Parts: sequence; C-alpha cells; structure tokens
Amino acid sequence: MAETATYIASVQVGDSAKKLGSASFIVAAADAKAYVAAADATARAATDVGLLLDAALDISRASLVSGWKKWSLTSDFLNTAFEYPVPDDGIYISNRWKVTFSTTNAGIPVIDTVYVPEYLVTGVVMSSDGISADLTDAPIDAFVAAFEATALSKYRTAVTAVLSIERNDS
Repeated sequence: MAETATYIASVQVGDSAKKLGSASFIVAAADAKAYVAAADATARAATDVGLLLDAALDISRASLVSGWKKWSLTSDFLNTAFEYPVPDDGIYISNRWKVTFSTTNAGIPVIDTVYVPEYLVTGVVMSSDGISADLTDAPIDAFVAAFEATALSKYRTAVTAVLSIERNDS
C-alpha cells in the first residue's frame, strides 16, 4: 500500500454572533512534527507552524479582540493505491459497527458510542441475536483491546469497557 502523509495547520475564530471562521494551510511534515513536539503554547507559537497561524490571525480582525480562538494540526495518511470495491462486495457506507462503551464525564459514569463504517461480517463470530459481535473472538477481540487501551471518549476520558459491538444498518 502506498501511503501519503499530509499535515494541515488551522486556526479558527469565533465572533459575538457565535459564527466561526477558519483558515487552513498544508504544512511540511518536519514543521508539523516540530509544532507537536513543542513543550507548551509559547514554544508552539515560536515554531514555523505557530508563526504561520499567528500571522494569519494578525491579518484578521480576530487579532484585535480576545475572542475565541483555536489552533489545530491534523494529519491525514492517504492510501493512494485505493480502489473502490465492486457492489457485489456488499460494502456500503451505511453498514457500520455501533461500538457502545462505558467511560466517565467529570467523574460520573456514562455510556458513549462511536461507529466504524463498512462492517466486516465474514469471519466475525456473531452472538445468537445475529446483530451483536462476540467481543472475545478474533478479529473483534483485537479491536476491543486496542480501543480500550488507546481511544478516548468525546469527554476526553478513558474508555472503561466496550459493552457491545452491533451491526447498525442505517
């Protein structure tokens, strides 16, 4: 698989009418990595990416107010050898796994959900209901282990446990 990395630095501003505006710039990998490696906000601002984002703010009205501002850096790793599956493969964007898990929000236990598109059923052991995947069988068990070890909830809290993974055809 051929993979191409793209790094995008963005700054977003909000006004009193709660409308958001943003500017995004593709940046070099070395500059993006230096921005991420910076120790704090002051060090990030001194990197080439930080200087670019601050310069973009300086030519906007946002530089004159202390309103809401957000700096971000994203990375995309694109499979440039991608080929679309044929319809007979039964892969559709609406066929997805609904992953339900427990986490916390400000110390209070909550349930959260994420979706994984284009579910794979072949080779996945399903529960007797035909909708839920067996969480202890491959390849689902590997996903559960990686998800619980690495993913964070929308509240930026650790995943306590995956509760279910179900087919979700919507």
